[in-house]
Amino acid sequence: MNGRYIIFADDDTDDLELITDFFKSYNRDVHVLQFKNGKEVLKFLDDFAVNASMPLLIVLDINMPRMNGMETLVALRKHPKYKNIPVVMYTTSSNAADEAFCRAHGATWFNKPDSIEAVRHAARILAEYCQIVA
Repeated sequence: MNGRYIIFADDDTDDLELITDFFKSYNRDVHVLQFKNGKEVLKFLDDFAVNASMPLLIVLDINMPRMNGMETLVALRKHPKYKNIPVVMYTTSSNAADEAFCRAHGATWFNKPDSIEAVRHAARILAEYCQIVA
């Protein structure tokens, strides 16, 4: 994959589609790649990103099958090429230990909003971040 892109990984299709659609409405210059779990994210990076551009941002849900967000975060931070990619944990978890773990591994914590307007606002923040770092 060449060009500017971000990765969203979440096994909840509704959450994934909603945040992605709002993100695209704020930033059409950045491609959004969707994945259902951390294994898919790492496979994509290993297959495509090593020889191409890195994502501007990776957004991970914590509770995903096969490889959850925290396991994915640890794998990203251990990999020399991926360790500096910004990661946002976009989750329903309110567990303080989960949040501390993710922050200790260099991820930003973002609780999933509980209203459409709040999701729209979250997407705008992520889109604006991509405009700044791009």
